[in-house]
Amino acid sequence: MSQKEKIISLLKVNQIMTQSDLAEDIYEDRFHTSNIYSALMSLVDNDIVTRSGEYPARYSLSGTPISEETTVIKKKAEVQQYKVQQQTVTMSVEKATHLIRDYFNKTVKDKHGRYMSWRHCYKAFSENRNITDEQTVDYLALHLAFYLASWGMYRGSSFLLQKDYKVHIPIVKIIQKGKYNSLFGISAEDLCKKSNLDLLDEIATRIRGCYAEERPSVDGVVNHATDTLITKILLGTLGCVPAYDRYYVQSVKKHHISSGNFNRNSVYCVAKFYCDNLKDFEKLRCELNKCGMEYPPMKLMDMCFWQDAYINDLN
Repeated sequence: MSQKEKIISLLKVNQIMTQSDLAEDIYEDRFHTSNIYSALMSLVDNDIVTRSGEYPARYSLSGTPISEETTVIKKKAEVQQYKVQQQTVTMSVEKATHLIRDYFNKTVKDKHGRYMSWRHCYKAFSENRNITDEQTVDYLALHLAFYLASWGMYRGSSFLLQKDYKVHIPIVKIIQKGKYNSLFGISAEDLCKKSNLDLLDEIATRIRGCYAEERPSVDGVVNHATDTLITKILLGTLGCVPAYDRYYVQSVKKHHISSGNFNRNSVYCVAKFYCDNLKDFEKLRCELNKCGMEYPPMKLMDMCFWQDAYINDLN
């Protein structure tokens, strides 16, 4: 079924929806809102779908009455009920803390090792939070580019390989906005809050859209920022989510922590796992912070599950 057919089918059932609502039902998260824009606008241009209102606009099939009484947009409720994995979590806190220590000890052995790039990048953004003069933004874009290269985001299949570091300048300008301050180094407890998950939705969508709008695109194809790229950026600059790379996804799925898909439910589930073992993880985090910088909780989760899958791969 094409995107247009899916949109029409959803509007037949729900009558009135926002672009974010449609994206969530099609992709099971709101991080792909920009992906349906072209299909949605084509339906509007051809008078198949009607658009009304602003911020957010509401969409319905042409002929569906829209009034104050009938405009009940099917949000998932103001306080969203998140699905927690039904299976029993198989990662003990003892094993998790061991994995985090193991990762940390191995990465600091080489003071110029590539995994130090995360510390350099996160420290640079920490020390320059909300500063947006041209020189600082350029400096942060360079840090972001080198960190992403160290973490495998400049491989041959990536559109970034064909771009210089300045392609990240619009991304840095978004990240530096004060409205996202609550995401910086966020605690696991605060990451479980709907308001912060909404902000995470928003910034991820904006970053994805920003890369898509970059011109000229590579080979005439819209630049596609993957979930791995988006989450590595957020981990390296705000420390608010783990990096959803192959190893992390394998481990959280294996241990029934989350689905492994980058969406708010998955982020909520890993934050809840941290909260369920808060005392142990916070004690360990205090130990790691003695290295001279503060490790955010989601960095610990990234280290834990990446290391778990890495060891399994070696074996």
